[in-house]
Amino acid sequence: MKNEKDLSKEGRGSMDHRVAEVDGVELCAVRWYDNKAVNCLSTLYGCQPADSVERWPSKEKSHIQVVRPNIVKAYNQHMGGVDLIDMLVSLYRINGRSKKYYTKIIFHLIDLSIVNGWLVYRRHCSQLDIQKRDTMSLLSFRITVAESMLKSAPPTPSTKRGRPSLDSTSNENNQTTTSRAVPNSIPPSSVRLDKSSLAYSYFKRSLSKFWLYWLYKNLLFEMPTTSMLG
Repeated sequence: MKNEKDLSKEGRGSMDHRVAEVDGVELCAVRWYDNKAVNCLSTLYGCQPADSVERWPSKEKSHIQVVRPNIVKAYNQHMGGVDLIDMLVSLYRINGRSKKYYTKIIFHLIDLSIVNGWLVYRRHCSQLDIQKRDTMSLLSFRITVAESMLKSAPPTPSTKRGRPSLDSTSNENNQTTTSRAVPNSIPPSSVRLDKSSLAYSYFKRSLSKFWLYWLYKNLLFEMPTTSMLG
């Protein structure tokens, strides 16, 4: 089949095709050059019968007739929902970067739902004879949906600054009945003010008893063994 460079030399409307049979099914591959090469594959349509379409090239600045194969004509006649939705979704896509694959699927489903809702909205507007200038664009529709979802959430309770009043504290005490926590025993001053005990309490958070005992034997000052392993 001719490549795009060869077809561009022949001009707009040039085409080439190949026919092959795969598993008993006849396939026709067509390459047609318009602004660029367009590749089509079909089990039903081919190049013939070809017709002509009107184009407006910027260089000539006048309408010209371009030959169009039958497979492209059938595609233009029957193209609809899928291509339209893909085009509309690509206009205002949610740009959410994430390494998790399912977030992209969720964002795409949200975009798809909004576009489908906008198409239904436009259909209802045309049925109600609402003029296009009074119809929301896709961007305005997306903004309206986002604002509706944000406003539909329940408002978060506002917290007052400053010292709570006696009435609020009494109400909280009446509503919540919690058992009083048992306070920890305060160590004696000889232990509380000893720097070796402070070092022990620092290491105790992340080290096991074995390494604590090793630190006690090699690095730290003398401490009761029972307090180290207890």
